[in-house]
Amino acid sequence: MAIFRKAYSIFGALLMVQFLLQLYFIAGAIFTIVNANDNAKDVYSAFKNADSFAGLHAINGYLVGINLLILLALAFASRFPWRTTILTGVLFVLLLLQVLLARTGIPALAALHGVNALIMVGMGGFLTGRNWAFGRGEGAPGRAEVAS
Repeated sequence: MAIFRKAYSIFGALLMVQFLLQLYFIAGAIFTIVNANDNAKDVYSAFKNADSFAGLHAINGYLVGINLLILLALAFASRFPWRTTILTGVLFVLLLLQVLLARTGIPALAALHGVNALIMVGMGGFLTGRNWAFGRGEGAPGRAEVAS
């Protein structure tokens, strides 16, 4: 079980890197467009250049989905408490919601894509930090202990 817990930690850390890349890619797309000169040719060119960042954002998003499926399998294999396994599953459900929000044609609803992303980053960080399998011994801070 210890190997699965360490693998969960590694994939959790990878998830946090993927989240950081998601933010970087979408910021790159936005700032490419925002910094365009105010003429039709430059704006068109900016949108074409932003497509590469947006494409990387989408590809990385699908890789996040694969990572979350692996994390869910590792949560079961590690025999974590049900709370951890359920929260890992909720994180995957939030990813499915993220895809739906990105594809709605309603701007006010699609804007929740960013809010949901922040929730996912927070939950991913919580799960990774709470279940970190490296550098903690028995009775380390963060582990629940029963007083005798």
